Amino acid sequence: MDSLLLSLVPLALAAAFQPPQIIAFVVLLQTKRGMLNGLGFIIGMFLFRLVLGIGFWFLASNLEESVESTGGRFGILVSGVFMVLGLLLLVNALRSAFSGPEEEQASSWLDNLQDVSPMRAGLVGMTFLALDPKDWITDLAAVNLIADADLIGSANLIAYLLYLLMALSLMLIPFFFMLVFPQQARRVLGKLNGWLERNSRIIEIGTAILFGLIFISVGVGGLGL
Repeated sequence: MDSLLLSLVPLALAAAFQPPQIIAFVVLLQTKRGMLNGLGFIIGMFLFRLVLGIGFWFLASNLEESVESTGGRFGILVSGVFMVLGLLLLVNALRSAFSGPEEEQASSWLDNLQDVSPMRAGLVGMTFLALDPKDWITDLAAVNLIADADLIGSANLIAYLLYLLMALSLMLIPFFFMLVFPQQARRVLGKLNGWLERNSRIIEIGTAILFGLIFISVGVGGLGL
């Protein structure tokens, strides 16, 4: 289990380092119903990823059984998924680097978050994940990695839940900071929000390149190349 969790950390960090999602979450925390909206956003993302992971689990289990029944190695498929994810991240980084920033569009939808309800905040969180193929592939890679580990019983679910907590860590940390130190948190989050908005494009490109290279390296290593 320990080695599996270490392998899941890069995937969870790639899922967590999503500047648009973090910016939206920080904005929600500073609305009138900030804590409820933030909680709704987190729950929406958690439930979407949980349902998606369960669906991927049945897909991965069937694939593993099918591949290994014909004498193949499921680990090769897992390595292939890592390489596809890495290439997708690199392509996305190049696309973002050569496309212009969309500041006006971003500010308009951020303004619309000011009056949302907790339920709508949850739907916003789900929408972020539903519309971003990188998140789908990241979760699929995590499920494939867990399936390849051949854990027993509920250990598979526990491993995936730990992955989800790590993937949501960059939102859970400011959420609990706001819960315990509301006044200080509002000042810090206001500055953080401004910094993220100014540098979100650079952060997104940098993290995509970093994790793209990491995943390609892991995939190549798994293939024994």
